[in-house]
Amino acid sequence: MLDSNWDSLNGPVAHEIEALNYSNQVNVIEALIKVVITQVGLVGTRSAYAPNVNALKELHRTATIFLLHSPGEFRMEDVRVVNGLGEVRYQAPPFADVPALVDEFCVTLQANWLTWTQTEVSAFALWKINWIHPFKNGNGRTARAFAYACLCLQFGGSLPGSKTVIDLIMTNQSHRDAYEAALSHADGVFAQNKTIDVSQLSALIEQLLREQLLSAMPSPP
Repeated sequence: MLDSNWDSLNGPVAHEIEALNYSNQVNVIEALIKVVITQVGLVGTRSAYAPNVNALKELHRTATIFLLHSPGEFRMEDVRVVNGLGEVRYQAPPFADVPALVDEFCVTLQANWLTWTQTEVSAFALWKINWIHPFKNGNGRTARAFAYACLCLQFGGSLPGSKTVIDLIMTNQSHRDAYEAALSHADGVFAQNKTIDVSQLSALIEQLLREQLLSAMPSPP
């Protein structure tokens, strides 16, 4: 998704770099999957290990290189998400809390890696990274990449399809709207009682994964 809030440059050239970086990020996701699966030694079997903070930072670095002054590094300032009217939609946690929050996220992810369903794991990663907002910018694209890597590892390898779950969120407005609504729902529940509820997000990922896999099937003669 096109952004106009980068450090280094903006405008058409920045948008071209965003697209190039996304292509590189896809390769990093693939490499991450291969590394983890190779270490586990069980191709096609649910990985026993979740990606860690190093993977998170590398996915961010790849997505934002040449666009941010410190790609792959946690933010050193407070940030908030605003809509097109300049209204604050979300106030992220203080920057000083980010390292501890990311560590807590990684611990929770690993603790539930083999007990939650595949889409619940991916949904939790997608929501929590967006909620922490660990970087100055590029949080959404990093969260989607990390969550998709989790989804693939949950199934034991790269998943087929002409458009991935990431692509479907990025290119389909109705999916995008559902994605943002599901994130807002999880934010609201957590703000109210500190309960994790990624049910809407999990259902959306399941729907999009089905769409992705169907796109890999041969057309009927």
